[in-house]
Amino acid sequence: MDLSVEQHEALRRGAEDFKRAMAVRSGLNLRVAKRVTAILRVGMVSLAVIAIIFLLMLWVMNSRMNFMVGVMNTMNAQFISMAKDMAAMRATITRMDAHVASLPVIVVQVGTMQETVISLNDDIKSISREMNGIQKRMTQITSHVDNMTQTFRVLDPGVQGIGVDVHRMSRPMKLFNGMGP
Repeated sequence: MDLSVEQHEALRRGAEDFKRAMAVRSGLNLRVAKRVTAILRVGMVSLAVIAIIFLLMLWVMNSRMNFMVGVMNTMNAQFISMAKDMAAMRATITRMDAHVASLPVIVVQVGTMQETVISLNDDIKSISREMNGIQKRMTQITSHVDNMTQTFRVLDPGVQGIGVDVHRMSRPMKLFNGMGP
């Protein structure tokens, strides 16, 4: 096949253009490869840093786990002791309440005695005034003891609930303590 000079020149230019295009493409591929390599290196370094941070966190957590379990056990023991003390206090308040239950009867009896004492002489009248004061104080004591009883009845379930919650919270720490070295 015979080619004319123009065709030969066009063919030569086409080959040079193709060669330049291939060189540009090769340069672009090289740039992309360098960027991808840099991105991969940064990614690997970042992944290594994250892995080191996680290892440090696990080490710190593991080294403090025994301390945390000890603290939780201490708290648990203290709350159990406090719950026992509250139960003893509740029993004492219940006994006090039973003893104070007779106070209203005493107040009524004092009122009856007051009516009887009014009929006596002036000395008896001064005793009557003293009995009124005693009656008021007894009523106040009854009211205060009732308030104390109600307060302890409200506090008791809360304290027992705290003891149960602390015991429940310490279970995962005991599990981790068993897994630690």
